[in-house]
Amino acid sequence: MTLRDETGERARTADTMRNTAQQLEEAEATLHRSARRSPDAATGQRLDRLGDAVTAEAQAIDEGADRITGAT
Repeated sequence: MTLRDETGERARTADTMRNTAQQLEEAEATLHRSARRSPDAATGQRLDRLGDAVTAEAQAIDEGADRITGAT
């Protein structure tokens, strides 16, 4: 594999990771909306915590993409 091939592969991998992180952020927004609409406070709190955990995972994936491309 040439350096150019490796660079292209890294860029594609990073793009895929960023796309995944974006999808997770969309899921996080849905979880928080559901939490606000939940008639049960305990369920709302669990949904909020899950949304926060999804956000943390999305951020970790974004950071990983930055490391792959050297954008840190």
